[in-house]
Amino acid sequence: MVVQSRSAAMSILLPLYIYPKLGYWQPLYDAATAYPDVDFTVVVNPCSGPCMGSLPDQAYLDEIPKLGTYGNIRRLGYVATTYATKEIDKVLAEIDTYAKWPALANQTQFRVDGIFFDEAPSLYDEKKYEYMKAAGQRVRSGTGFQQKYVVHNPGTAVSSLTTGSPSYLNLTDVTVVLESSYDDWLQRYSTIPAGISTSKLAVILHSVPTVDQTKLNDIVDSVEEVADWVYMTDLAVKDEYYHSWGNIFGSIVQAVNAR
Repeated sequence: MVVQSRSAAMSILLPLYIYPKLGYWQPLYDAATAYPDVDFTVVVNPCSGPCMGSLPDQAYLDEIPKLGTYGNIRRLGYVATTYATKEIDKVLAEIDTYAKWPALANQTQFRVDGIFFDEAPSLYDEKKYEYMKAAGQRVRSGTGFQQKYVVHNPGTAVSSLTTGSPSYLNLTDVTVVLESSYDDWLQRYSTIPAGISTSKLAVILHSVPTVDQTKLNDIVDSVEEVADWVYMTDLAVKDEYYHSWGNIFGSIVQAVNAR
């Protein structure tokens, strides 16, 4: 495997789909405090999106502003594109709803800094490229997002991410090039396109085995060869991977901090 172009320290890309009951996000706050040099980009997803037609409930109204009090936490709003088949007007409306959160809630810190586009396309298609370009431009052109940050999650490593003309990678700050199980990572990590700055790539793994800190450091090292952004969980039940912390969250942050 060709090692990618190295650029920056590793960071955490966290799908924060845990419902924010009082204290449920505390492991994140504790980690952000304990490791101030580790940057966390967290994806909030109150209603499989921003809750169209209403604000999220009080738990989110309380906790999302709290995320903003940490200098090393960036907040992204979740929007699924269904591989660029959802009506573009619906996608744009969800983006606009996130942008309006501070005004709707009358709370300046109830906001996100950009958008995480889940179920993004991977195989190049001109119409899908224009679709994702329009969605990204909506994030970057307005005043509703302080950092105007754009992440795509096609969740798969395919050469078409780079061989398409133009490439989807041109539209993003970060692209998740693999979201899969740890066992799948072992089989597929060598297929991640080489020659791309690691600062633009992320890997998200579930079903990571229970191992000691030294072995976990080795796993993070293997990810670091291809991506600067990582999240891992030992949770192995589909649809529950990101709905609780599992047992290795603190150890993953420790490993990232040691890079």
